[in-house]
Amino acid sequence: MARRVTPQEIVEMNRLYAELGSYAAVGRKLGRSGSTVTRYVKLEGTPQIVKHTFKEIVRG
Repeated sequence: MARRVTPQEIVEMNRLYAELGSYAAVGRKLGRSGSTVTRYVKLEGTPQIVKHTFKEIVRG
């Protein structure tokens, strides 16, 4: 069973994507697939609670 992506991981995915510029590179660094990173950086097709949580974390 795949482990769930945590809000902290979503923040880290976005931070690393800004730094590395590649979904695949971020995925390798975090042990996730590039497609998973893409989904959470773009927040496309993610559950509404994930979008809400991410916005709350970023707003801090």
